[in-house]
Formats: sequence, C-alpha cells, structure tokens
Amino acid sequence: ATAANMQVHVHPTAVVNGAGAYQSHIASLAASILPRVLVPSQGSGNYGETGSSAFYTIDELPSALLLPQQTELERTDIDLGHDRLAFYIDDVLSSTEADALAACAESILEINGHSRLAPGINTPPGMRVNMAAHWYPSHAAAPTFLGPLLERFRHLVPQSLDGLPLYPALSQKVAQFKYATGDRFNRHVDGLFPGQGCNEASDGIDAWDGVQSGMSVLFYLNDGQTDGLIGGETRLWTADGSRFVDVIPRKGRALFFRRGSVDAVLHAGLPVSGEVPKYMALINLAYGELKGT
Repeated sequence: ATAANMQVHVHPTAVVNGAGAYQSHIASLAASILPRVLVPSQGSGNYGETGSSAFYTIDELPSALLLPQQTELERTDIDLGHDRLAFYIDDVLSSTEADALAACAESILEINGHSRLAPGINTPPGMRVNMAAHWYPSHAAAPTFLGPLLERFRHLVPQSLDGLPLYPALSQKVAQFKYATGDRFNRHVDGLFPGQGCNEASDGIDAWDGVQSGMSVLFYLNDGQTDGLIGGETRLWTADGSRFVDVIPRKGRALFFRRGSVDAVLHAGLPVSGEVPKYMALINLAYGELKGT
C-alpha cells in the first residue's frame, strides 16, 4: 500500500477516560520495574543546559515484553519522492506490549526526576523539548525482547542499505521520550550511530565494530483513540522540503525512515496539545557485519 500526498490518517477522536486514568495505569505498571544505572553520562537538555545523566539497564523485563512470534503484518510506504525511504507497519506491538514499554520509560523517569537531559547526545537549544529515558536491556534480556521484535518485521524492511546487509539483531539502545503538553521535537535528521548493546556482564556498553544504524524505528506507545492523546504527529518532509506527510500516532505502530546518510529523512515531532502525554521509543535498525567474529 502507498500513502500518497496527504496525511496518513484522519485525526482520531480522543477517548473520554482522561489523562489521569491512562497515566495512573502506566505508573502502576512502572512500579514493578526495577531499572538501574548502567553507565553514568553527561546529558544535554531542552534549551542548551547540560548536567549529569545516565544510561540505564533493566535486568528483568515486564512479562509482556517477552514477545511471542508475530509475522502477519503489512508495510505501508509513505510517498516522499524516489530518494527518501519511509514506511510504517501497524500492530507491531499489542496494546499490552505498548503499555509495558511505556512503563519502562516511566520507571526510569521516576528515578531520574523526569529529567529532560538526554545522555550521550547534544541537540541545539530548543530542538528537543521532552523528557528522556535511554536504556539497554540486559545482556540476558535483550534476545527475549529485541530478537522476536525484529522477527516480526524483518521480512518487510530493506535487506541491504548502501551495500551493507541487514544485521541479524536490532541495535539494543532503547531511546524513549515522554512528551507533556506543548512538548515537541523540532526539524532534524537522525545521525549515524554504531550498533551497540549491553556487554556480557551487563555493566557497560559495547559498540559493534562494523555495524551501524541504517534506519530509525519509532514505536508509538499510545494514541488518541485508545488513550486520549491529542497531537504528537510525526512530520516527514520530501528532499526539497516542498511537501510533507504527517503520521498520526497509533498505538503499536512502528514508523521506519532512513538515518545517518545523505538521504536521511528530515522529520519533526509535532507538539502534544492535550493533557495525555505521548510515549514513544526509538530503536535503530542495524546494517553491516560484525568485525572480529
């Protein structure tokens, strides 16, 4: 299927259960998750401030994230012109799985004071305006979560990019963001990062030599129809900036687009306008071959 020169979906009608009920549900799930600091780091904030931050790890993931196999999915391409690759896949995560992943972010935000400092990245003042929780599943937990997750859509993504083969594992950094009312992520392209994950002892981060990020995968963890989210669309531009497509958050949807290359997709996270916060997760689709193996 192809999404042509228009918004991908009409705006969903917000449910009436209110911000409080949804946020209480996520908080209750987060209470049983026990993240710990993996690597301390300096972080950059929303308006140029810097300070102490950290990457976290979660040793025991919520049972909902011990993912079963699921391959009955379809890809919908987004028309940004011949030189910009973007598409989405609906129902990659179930509602229960999406809530569990949102709760992982909330458990970290409870520890870091709902910090707006993002570890290990440096964005210009005013570009990123949201809360950040960046973490890696432990070495033991990663295969039970990220392995089955990749298998759900592996057959629907490019099998090679720029001459590099699809790597048989997702990069393990889970960059999660929570957007309160008015929060946004202004226009930018995502850069090139190495594939990476927890080391075997789960006390540090290993970079995967020869493996790099090829596509960003944004997972929408809540929406208007189910949870009352208003706003928070992802806007994608054509190469010349003359046209854009807005992708509406839909719970369980994964949005894919090129990053770290000359044909990286310019995009933005539009402001959240209601009381329900937006939760999302960014995981990189990796390409290359691990050196030294």
